[in-house]
Amino acid sequence: MSGSDDGGSEVRTREPVELSIPVHSDLIVLARLTAATVASRAGFDVEEVDDLRLAVDELCVLVSDAGSSGCLRLTFIATDDAVEVRCSLDGAETVDGRGSEEHGERELSLRILDALVDEHGEEFDGGQRRGWLRKRSVRHGRS
Repeated sequence: MSGSDDGGSEVRTREPVELSIPVHSDLIVLARLTAATVASRAGFDVEEVDDLRLAVDELCVLVSDAGSSGCLRLTFIATDDAVEVRCSLDGAETVDGRGSEEHGERELSLRILDALVDEHGEEFDGGQRRGWLRKRSVRHGRS
């Protein structure tokens, strides 16, 4: 064992972190906190952690579209140079159709994601809405 090992600041395993929360705007803070913790432990700098935290908020907004209920299920996966977040809406009853205001909010969320993360996307599978994003650490791995 190295003498410089502080025994806890670095993630030793890369197991996914899973979070399930009811669709309520005041509980999305739990997703942001989880994102910040995973990114920080993966070696992201303060700005990258904040970008990921904000991006996770927008991902939750996209997946839990206005009028939906159910639970958001998030999975956070840290790799050597990135954090990937997958989000799905489980047990949801969604309102069919979107008004122009909701469409505008959706477009804003997509633009914010474009600015904050390297990749993102959405899927609709069997009526289930899913989204994902990937944020790479710019400084990770540099000497």
